[in-house]
Amino acid sequence: MGGILYITVLLGILLAWAFVLRAHRSIRETTLVSAWLWSMVAVTMWAVIWFADQCLTVISTELADHAWYANAVLSLCPPMAVLGSRRPGTRVWTWFILWPMLLALGWPVITLWLQGSELRGLQLETPQLVTFCLVLLMGVGNYCGTRFTVSALLYGASTLALVVSSSANSAGWLSDRVGIRFWSTVLMLLAVWMIRTSSRPIAATKFDQLWFDFFDTFGIVWGRRIQDRINFIAAKEGLPVRLELDGFAGITAPDRSSVSLSSDAPIANANEVEARVEHILRWLLRRFVDPVWIDHRLGADAVPKDNDLTVDS
Repeated sequence: MGGILYITVLLGILLAWAFVLRAHRSIRETTLVSAWLWSMVAVTMWAVIWFADQCLTVISTELADHAWYANAVLSLCPPMAVLGSRRPGTRVWTWFILWPMLLALGWPVITLWLQGSELRGLQLETPQLVTFCLVLLMGVGNYCGTRFTVSALLYGASTLALVVSSSANSAGWLSDRVGIRFWSTVLMLLAVWMIRTSSRPIAATKFDQLWFDFFDTFGIVWGRRIQDRINFIAAKEGLPVRLELDGFAGITAPDRSSVSLSSDAPIANANEVEARVEHILRWLLRRFVDPVWIDHRLGADAVPKDNDLTVDS
């Protein structure tokens, strides 16, 4: 029964790998390609380590310690890559943030390998564990408050359990590293499953749909940044519109077939206001997504007007 269970989990990992692979279609028009690449590397490594350690048991206990810790560190890269997804600094973020992060957090394993002596098990000290937790909090916390909150928490718990079990001061119930790695993998699979099944209610307007998709895709850090900029520009130009986390206030769509300004708005020409809101959104989101990504959410009638895309930044 145990062998069947482990093979079942392996199949689940392969399905997760296929899901991540297919996710490229939904992010290829955004700046999240780097995060997707890191996700592919992480889930591939997870599958290889699981098969070698849990299914075939062909690697030693000491090597398994190193491999699973490396897997946990690598799993930090996808959410951290999202935090550097603003053009034009995506490549700079990878080379000057992600690679140094991998080097710093992977140093406990690197030093053991550089010693050239007999391979020893991994015992993380408290400063190393605290550093890992802080980085994990930054990456996973970015999606707390989005529709992927549960997935982010499961992903964070999965990654954290792998590292805490390797700590020199871990609790007694975490001493069974084989069991912890099994349940960490199950939590990771649950996180992927929740990503596939999570959804929001139908947006009231096309602007709300665009906002929700951006907020859920890029997280609360970039979402709040865009929200603040939109509200600042709207107030500066006297637009009767305000963006909240649950959508735009001041824009309604009674029949959900068209978008119009609410009746109590102080500006008479609702079409001009809506056009200005669209132009502001396009201008601010251009550093994160391609115009076609916005077109898909605003509808076929939404045609970008490059001459009007001017906003004080």
